Amino acid sequence: MKIVFMSGDHLRHRYVADSLISCGAEITWIIEKREDKIPKIPNKLNQNLKRLFQYHFKKRLLAENFYFKNAGIKSIEKMNEIINIKKNDLNKKKLNDKLKKIKPDILISYGCHKLNEKFLKNSKICWNLHGGLSPWYRGAITHFWPSYMLEPQFTGMTLHTTTKQIDGGDIIHQTGIKLKKSDGIHDNACKALLNFCKEFPGILKKNMKKINRLKPIKPVTSGRIWTTKMWHPALLEFIYDKHKDKINNYCIKNKIITRKPILKSIFKK
Repeated sequence: MKIVFMSGDHLRHRYVADSLISCGAEITWIIEKREDKIPKIPNKLNQNLKRLFQYHFKKRLLAENFYFKNAGIKSIEKMNEIINIKKNDLNKKKLNDKLKKIKPDILISYGCHKLNEKFLKNSKICWNLHGGLSPWYRGAITHFWPSYMLEPQFTGMTLHTTTKQIDGGDIIHQTGIKLKKSDGIHDNACKALLNFCKEFPGILKKNMKKINRLKPIKPVTSGRIWTTKMWHPALLEFIYDKHKDKINNYCIKNKIITRKPILKSIFKK
């Protein structure tokens, strides 16, 4: 089986690439150069919000360095081919022709910009890995919102079919987390991805011969789409100033977890 994995270049993206090697497929890895790991501080913020903005993204980087240390080294050695691109290279003829030549059985995207329909037609199966549990948390920054909404148990990963709708495709496989009192928002996000990478490659390997016969699961509701415009650095005051990045502890201690996600998968474990 041939797989094309298209991703960003951050450690979390590289960690997924490393994990996919164990599924036994012939993998081509296309890496899109993404934004800085610590974004520039937006203009017109007060001093406290500037502090929180930088603190938040530094903590994310520290967490990824801890959980995904040395990610990508294994991939460099064992991938069939690695192609480095920039955002403007996506969906262009050169890359499209390359995909036609490879003729992948599965195209998996994670952390790269949107792929157009013409590009996606080059693969028999197209899946997108989304850092959030669909349908409850679709869209952008969906590892932040569960903690902000005081339901950190909804931090997770969803692999779904790639469609025009934002993270609205049918579900292939989902993983969540087991809440730990001492974990913060970035620990939750990293552990959700760790759990996915621990489960998925082995499951895919077991089901590779019948992958075309497995039917994706339609979400029972369209859920909610969270957009980048909904997010503002002022929201970080709730996470860090009010709760000291201890949302898990607050929710467990005060017994406010009123619902739990039902994770879906087309695979039998």
